[in-house]
Amino acid sequence: MRTRLLLVLALAPCLLASKCGKRVEEEETPPDRGLNTPDVELQVASIDPNFGQAGSGFSAEVFGNGFVSGSNVEIGGLDADARFRDGSTLAVTVPALSVGRYDVVVTNPDGDSSALRKGLTLVATSDDDRCRAVTIQFAFDSSVLDAATRAAIETAAACLRNSTEFVRVEGHSDDRGTTEYNLALGQRRSDTVARYLVGLGVAPSRVQSVSYGEESPATSGSGESEWAQNRRVEILPGSGR
Repeated sequence: MRTRLLLVLALAPCLLASKCGKRVEEEETPPDRGLNTPDVELQVASIDPNFGQAGSGFSAEVFGNGFVSGSNVEIGGLDADARFRDGSTLAVTVPALSVGRYDVVVTNPDGDSSALRKGLTLVATSDDDRCRAVTIQFAFDSSVLDAATRAAIETAAACLRNSTEFVRVEGHSDDRGTTEYNLALGQRRSDTVARYLVGLGVAPSRVQSVSYGEESPATSGSGESEWAQNRRVEILPGSGR
């Protein structure tokens, strides 16, 4: 009897340790209940640029969350020709509107809608006191400036040096090649023009260089005449950051 009692006492720590270890293991390994990825809420955060000249359309980007392919953008109640880039970026063409402040409204195909209230300001600017927009044309698959394009940039810089306006330098391409390649080509073109402007005395803090690749053609069509018009950089005073 005494021997049996001593054996039970000797084995008790082992039995307790085994049960405790099992309990800890069970507690450290919670049951798999499955993880559901929450839907991203549609939200419009900003538009860039957030100001521009009344009476003329221009390119812009809308930023936020929850955008999908087929998202529609309206500015001032007019369609802004939205082009999906990713879930947080839409490229748009701001329609020609009168002076005022306008809501930017994004609506997804499922009917969800979000608005940036008074997100875009359009102002009247006299042609007499602003620098002109300039379009620079490029050869096929090139970002090299020739004598004619340098002269056009120098003319623009002569005004911009004495102006306080921001300037947006937009690079574009024709639709031949992949989307990624054309975005990179448009960026090389806009960076080339922006560097030349800065070298001519335009403050770099006032110059913004962006690329739209093939996404914002100057004209539609698939011929050499149309391609030549789309291979361009636009210098847009008053449309920067």
